[in-house]
Amino acid sequence: MDAAMAAVVRETGAFGGLLYVLPPGDNALWLAIVAGTPHEFVAPWRRITLSDPMPVADAVRERRLVWIGGQEEMARRYPRPALVLPYDFALAAAPVASGTALQGGLVLLWPGAHPPQLSRRARDAIETGCRHLGNLLRQAADRGDPLLPSARPRTLPPPAGRVLSPAEAAAITAFVDRLPGGSCALDTNGRITFITPAAAELVGADQADLVGALPWEALPWMDVPQVEDRYRAAMVSRRPQAFTVLRPPDTWLSFELYPDRSGISVRITGTDPSESAPASPAAGPTTGTTACRPSAVRSYFARTPRASRAARI
Repeated sequence: MDAAMAAVVRETGAFGGLLYVLPPGDNALWLAIVAGTPHEFVAPWRRITLSDPMPVADAVRERRLVWIGGQEEMARRYPRPALVLPYDFALAAAPVASGTALQGGLVLLWPGAHPPQLSRRARDAIETGCRHLGNLLRQAADRGDPLLPSARPRTLPPPAGRVLSPAEAAAITAFVDRLPGGSCALDTNGRITFITPAAAELVGADQADLVGALPWEALPWMDVPQVEDRYRAAMVSRRPQAFTVLRPPDTWLSFELYPDRSGISVRITGTDPSESAPASPAAGPTTGTTACRPSAVRSYFARTPRASRAARI
């Protein structure tokens, strides 16, 4: 099942996917497998009834492919998910069936730069993938081992990156250390996997305390909605993001986020907001400071305690 899920994500060119199962006699879809995106992002939709105004519910109920080409179309057709994730991305939802029996639904996600239309090749890959997943779900049920809802969906690991030789690793480390400012890397769950000494000095913490931590938890002054919002925007839209935040008492830092399938590369530099013109509304959601205009996602996550978000449906 994991291999089939990874294959349909890869062959459609999507960066992530969600597999829902429809237990016999149930009127709700349950999230079973997550690929390419943090579980926390999709926790509000762990359970979706077939009558909910959601793309995957429409796809399963009406047995058809639902395509959403971007943020504006999502806001117009499905305002509820657009309110929680107000970022630019494309989405396809399709029924997963075995013969005439519905088994669940599949959701695939593409970056905001995706063309407005879904290609014929991608449509064929979705159809083939859904048929394969449906057959696997039916076979598992026939064996008496159906894929059932659980408290936490299974999250597939990201594709393995290229293995570097010791010489390459040393050269890359030297190159990064020579760059002005500091650098760090986040995995797909937002945890710091690497940080340069210069970056640790800029944020005022020890490297050992930062590696493996979420920035907004390890550094209290980063626990502001803007920081997590820009991280989410980078992961969902797969577009670069930037923000400026104050490190008390009077140090302003600029963060530039560059996402890909494996996580986010971050550049950190000192800055003086008074020397920079404020971002214009035309610049969209890619830049901002902690004083930027409120967003729906900021309100949602500001109101909801972090410990309870995964349980909210």
